[in-house]
Amino acid sequence: MALSTVKISDTQEWAKRLSWNRNSGIGNALQPAIDNANIVMQTILGPPFSWWWNSQSLSFTCATGPVTSAITNVAITSKVVTLTTVNTWVVNQQVTVSGLVTATQLNGQLLTVLTASGTQITAAVNLVDYVSAADTGMLTALTTQDYPINIPNFSHIIHAASVDISKTPSKLWELEVKNSLSLDSNTARPLFVSPNYEDAAGNVTFRVMPAPNLSYPISLKVMLTPPAVTSLNQTWAPIPDYMRNVYDWGFLALTWIFADDPRAQWANQMFKASLLARAQGLSELDRNIFLNNWNNITGQEQATTQQGIQARAT
Repeated sequence: MALSTVKISDTQEWAKRLSWNRNSGIGNALQPAIDNANIVMQTILGPPFSWWWNSQSLSFTCATGPVTSAITNVAITSKVVTLTTVNTWVVNQQVTVSGLVTATQLNGQLLTVLTASGTQITAAVNLVDYVSAADTGMLTALTTQDYPINIPNFSHIIHAASVDISKTPSKLWELEVKNSLSLDSNTARPLFVSPNYEDAAGNVTFRVMPAPNLSYPISLKVMLTPPAVTSLNQTWAPIPDYMRNVYDWGFLALTWIFADDPRAQWANQMFKASLLARAQGLSELDRNIFLNNWNNITGQEQATTQQGIQARAT
């Protein structure tokens, strides 16, 4: 991780000197300074930007055969089924039930896992209550497309690749990143990957498509979420010190917008220019999306348009 030693209070003090000593941290909530810092932090660290100093490499290996686990006990209470089964299921995974001897009303049911502990799962069912009793049966994953990884600060996938182990030597193929993928019964080398679900424990389930026909290793490069700014004594980490010219201008622009200072547009232009100068590899579309979003947040596009209309009227 890059060196980050500059405190948000340092930026606040710099902005104060350019604002006739007006304090931007007002009251116990220290507003608007806290939210200004959060907005600038989230903008720099959010899509479409990707930074080497705020990323992490992840990997998993695809499974090829049907994943199963044996059921040893069944109970249904208030339309929630509890199945005792030693398993590796994860929340939101879809499984089918088969082979139950007594609780046969569950056979053929498609269940979406609500909770998973490693020894039990729960799922919603539209069935009447069933007193807890021993039974034998099987749970089977609908596909082998979903793979959980514990990464509670996951933001988004930058790029991904699969290793084609059917080739000698093995060959790397880039995966196309999607926002969402459906289930697929076809099997082949995965072509797409997406984040599919995140549970309360920070386990993110990634989905590939189509379902793998071999045990392909998958490599992901992901961006991490920005930390929440709750104190002006925090540093700008993980943003490195050499990007101070970026976040200082962003903080000053928002400070001046809050104070109705006409210089806000100038500071805003400096922020956008310095940020885009650092952001290598952005497509023209990504640049335009950022500029449109940021102008809408700050209201600068509207202000520029109004100034143009007024100028034409004079």
